[in-house]
Amino acid sequence: MNLPLPTPEACTRTLDAVLLDPLDPGANAEAHMRTCRACSEARVAYLAQEEAPEALAPMGYFERLPERVLRKLPARPLLHHRVTPFTWMAAAALLVAVGGGAFWAGQANRTPYVEATRQPEIVETTDSDTPFHDHEEDVAQVQTLNPEEMKALLKHLDTPQPSPR
Repeated sequence: MNLPLPTPEACTRTLDAVLLDPLDPGANAEAHMRTCRACSEARVAYLAQEEAPEALAPMGYFERLPERVLRKLPARPLLHHRVTPFTWMAAAALLVAVGGGAFWAGQANRTPYVEATRQPEIVETTDSDTPFHDHEEDVAQVQTLNPEEMKALLKHLDTPQPSPR
């Protein structure tokens, strides 16, 4: 196990003064740092940890950076090709051929419209046609009829119904 070496009293006072004000630790601390290399290095290390307010790059360095980088890049080859009228005519002919062919192919595959000519039959429903009919509703409706409506209903039920064909 390594035990730390004891620090001399003069070094302790000097380091405390450096921690309080590293730029002006005092006359006694300055005199000690001239003779003690460890305290002098501690002050330099402490000053190096502080933020440096001065600029680290020369003036205009970042403004001229894009120009310098572009000068170092190789020149691009020209990508512009001259388009002749013949090229435009060939492109137009190709467009007309493909567009016309697609249009006529779509017209050829159309199915004719089917029109219904038969009239739908009207089918009257009876009680037998409605399997889930609640017959108690019919009885409840009869009970709500007034006397004149009841007589009309009984007359209608007494008349013979035509037989279905």
